Amino acid sequence: MGVVRIPCRRICSARIRLEPLTEAHAPALFPLLRDETLWEFTDEAPPESLPALRARYRRLESRRSADGTQLWLNWAIALYDGSVMGFVQATAPADRASIAIAYVLGRQFWSHGFAYEAVSAMIASIEDSLGFVEFLATVDCRNVASGRLLGRLGFVAVDASDPQNVRWLRQMTLPHSVSRS
Repeated sequence: MGVVRIPCRRICSARIRLEPLTEAHAPALFPLLRDETLWEFTDEAPPESLPALRARYRRLESRRSADGTQLWLNWAIALYDGSVMGFVQATAPADRASIAIAYVLGRQFWSHGFAYEAVSAMIASIEDSLGFVEFLATVDCRNVASGRLLGRLGFVAVDASDPQNVRWLRQMTLPHSVSRS
């Protein structure tokens, strides 16, 4: 079975736009992503260097894993003035069993509703392409803000057997208003 095709195109919402992530976003995102606070609740670390981040984004531009079994959908989150504030991503396996999502937002953009707006726009776009979809997120149990965000988005904590990480699942379609350009 081949990988499901989901277009990775620009998505616009009220205050932001999601731009398909490319190597060209690396210089704007690098300073934001160097903040170690962003990685406190993940098993990842800040990018080591701008060339390393450029190389990573260049690989992600293929929109699929090297073995072809996963579709990689990555968007830079930008304000309409062009300021880049973070990214959202979705990894879709060939069987579409559960699309894993993740998001990172620069600290200065926290608590303004941008993460909610970005993640809900991404989910709505994927649902528009595929219809009913199951979304999955794994969040460190200490990351209370992400848990609240996922709850607002209709996710439910389904597995807390790992003492550090909680798996969240979303199977319903929420109302949304997203336009594409």
